[in-house]
Amino acid sequence: EDITEEDKNYVEYQSYPSMKWKPALFEASIIDMMLSQQFHDYVEKVKKTDCQAALRRLLVAGPPVYIFDKNALSLAENTDKYVCKLWYARKPEEEVSAKLIGALEGKEREKLWKELEQFIIIDGKEEDDKDANERSKERAV
Repeated sequence: EDITEEDKNYVEYQSYPSMKWKPALFEASIIDMMLSQQFHDYVEKVKKTDCQAALRRLLVAGPPVYIFDKNALSLAENTDKYVCKLWYARKPEEEVSAKLIGALEGKEREKLWKELEQFIIIDGKEEDDKDANERSKERAV
C-alpha cells in the first residue's frame, strides 16, 4: 500500500534539537503500534532476556521515552537526539507528542532504570554469557 496524504496514512516526524520535519518511512498504523508497544516491549525484553550481554546493551541508554527506529525515523548524525513530535495526515490540524505510551521521565524513569539493572549478574558470568574473546578462543580449538 502506498503512503500518501490522500490515503491519510502519511506521517511526518520532528526531531530535537534541530526541530526539522521529515517524512516517516512507515505508515500511520505502524507508527501508532510503535507508540503503544515500544516502551512495554523494552521492559519485557529486559525482564525476559537470558543473555547478560544483551541485557547490558539494553540497559546502556535506559528505558526509552520517545518513539525510535533508526531506519524509518532516522536522526541527523551527531546533532538530533530524539523524535519529539509527530504529524498525521489523518489529523492535519494537530501535532502530537512522540512520547511512548507508558514511558516514564525524570525520577520515575531513574527508579525504573535502577530496578531493571537488578537483572544484571555482577559477580561472575552465567554459563551462556561469554564475551567475544571467549567465543573466538573456543572456535579456534
